[in-house]
Amino acid sequence: MNKMKSIFSILIAVACLQNASSNSGVDSLLTKENLANNPAAFEDLIITRLGLMQCLVFAKAEEDVIDQVKRFVGKNRNRAMELLHRTETYFPLIDKIFAEYELPNELKYLTIVESSLVINAKSYAGAAGLWQLMPSTARLLNLRVDDKIDQRLDPVLSTHAAARYFKTLYGMFNDWSLVLAAYNCGENRIKRLLQSSSKKDFWSLRSNLPRQTQLFVPAFIGATYFIEYSDEHEMILDVNHIESNRLTFAKIFKEVRLKDLYKKTNITPDVFKAFNPVYKRGLIPASPKGFYISLPDSLMVEFIDYYTYRNNKNQSMSEVQTLMEFATLSDAEIISFCRPQITHPDNISIVQVNEHSIAFQFSPKSIDEIPIPPMEPSAEFKYHIVGIRESLFSISEIHQVELEDLISWNELTNPESLQVGTVLKIKAERL
Repeated sequence: MNKMKSIFSILIAVACLQNASSNSGVDSLLTKENLANNPAAFEDLIITRLGLMQCLVFAKAEEDVIDQVKRFVGKNRNRAMELLHRTETYFPLIDKIFAEYELPNELKYLTIVESSLVINAKSYAGAAGLWQLMPSTARLLNLRVDDKIDQRLDPVLSTHAAARYFKTLYGMFNDWSLVLAAYNCGENRIKRLLQSSSKKDFWSLRSNLPRQTQLFVPAFIGATYFIEYSDEHEMILDVNHIESNRLTFAKIFKEVRLKDLYKKTNITPDVFKAFNPVYKRGLIPASPKGFYISLPDSLMVEFIDYYTYRNNKNQSMSEVQTLMEFATLSDAEIISFCRPQITHPDNISIVQVNEHSIAFQFSPKSIDEIPIPPMEPSAEFKYHIVGIRESLFSISEIHQVELEDLISWNELTNPESLQVGTVLKIKAERL
């Protein structure tokens, strides 16, 4: 930014400060003509707002932060509106779950940075889902990732996993900027950097981090600005669009064969897969722990009708009955964000999401006190003896496992020096 600012730019910044409480002065300056013809004035406006904005991390008004703000509000308006509408789909769920963990709900803005709130988003590195978890990290957080089910793509379970991870990281660093940096490049890298430096905050340590991590916190600040000031940038949500795309989440415990579901309901494969990419096969298996599905609210009513009939009376959908006739149902739980008036059996709970204002405080903890996410009991292992001309890659292909998992299970420090005759452990596939 030029050190010598125009008189017009300075006047705009002063007007913004004088009208911060009412926003009336700011609104009058946010015409498309001003944004297009006065980029310096636009930057001044951003800097002023960053100074006033409530943010989970220090919103430093520096070049990368300003560029990230522009990326969200100043370039592709249609994409920004699509993203804003997706926040109405998944933010209520994230708010509810984060409230259970006593986490600041501003952390939900990270999904804008990570996945643009696209439920089946996948990165070139192999990260997936709203929270872009790597397979190894997801498994450590007790998520199932295999050729049948990828729970990173489950918005409910992946958000629970992310919440546990955030709690652990905050216990380590007691600073949300460092938590975000660790989320991006790994907690061990941040711990080593803190141990080798007298500097203890993100902005001081930033130059020693990978470029992607250097931009990660500025991107989070940009996403926060995007949500906080979307109205002032004339990005107004379409209420009809919001209402027609409300989601309901159901936890089910009995098997559901998707072909039968599509045949006997108006739920189409395209719609179901769009909201439930977690299921890679045509079956949701029975499980005592339960699996989640998500559907637009009207379709969820139809799904529960189908699920209830199938598991209680095995009757066709053409028979006119109500859910109240199946008050003994104990095979499902429902979380609804927009229809608490749905008629439902006594033991299917409907939870209306309210706004939560959380005073989030943590005292620093020693490493010994850091909560460890719950782990499933160790699975059975099978074994593979390395043969001539075999590599870790070819072995991972034979057993249909991921290379990084194979390295992790066997604690291989130098995978390239694999010797013929080495016995490798391979985790047996779960049902």
